[in-house]
Amino acid sequence: MMLESAIVDQIVIYLEKNGIRYGREIHMGIGVPDIAINIGARSSMSYITDYYILSMCDYIGNYHPTKDEINIKFHFNDKRLHGYLDYLMQNGITEKRGERFYLKRTIDSTKLGKTISIEVKLKDWKNGLLQASRYLGFSDYSYLALPKKAIRNVNQNSLVELGIGLLSVDENGTIEEIIHPISSKICDYKQKYIVTSAILSGHVMTKKRRNDPIFGML
Repeated sequence: MMLESAIVDQIVIYLEKNGIRYGREIHMGIGVPDIAINIGARSSMSYITDYYILSMCDYIGNYHPTKDEINIKFHFNDKRLHGYLDYLMQNGITEKRGERFYLKRTIDSTKLGKTISIEVKLKDWKNGLLQASRYLGFSDYSYLALPKKAIRNVNQNSLVELGIGLLSVDENGTIEEIIHPISSKICDYKQKYIVTSAILSGHVMTKKRRNDPIFGML
């Protein structure tokens, strides 16, 4: 019988073979997908994996505030505020002119490509479906992946109703898309930015890339 880790490994082998960027077990607050994938985001984007920093960027971009104004808005302690501002300055995201801060890089219109999350289960498809549905808050698409032998036990209508895709994985590494997912209507831009940053900061797109579709997504 396949282990969950073996299923994850088979999917990772497929992704690496096709030069597709991914991250494993990225903690997103509302869920931890076994695998999160990005297709299409530029590696040159500013990597930000903290929701408060993204919120600060919005505020700085709109109001060009002083340090005191930022502090009043977010109520950070001095150490945390200095840490955030230093990070933004050192990474070329903001600059200081006199007493005011300005954005040097546009954040809110960054092209993030597509994000795809995958939840892997051995047989508990109901719990897996619940988790996969949560990932729609930061992903364009979400899948549940199970061993091929467990697919027959799944109520596929339940996945279709929630727009969750279904993947079958066998011991030989064959991955089959059983249900095609539906694009999320609740994907939050900031959350998607965070998971995309986490993926790209850990992986660089390889030059070797086949033209095979990824689970029918391309």
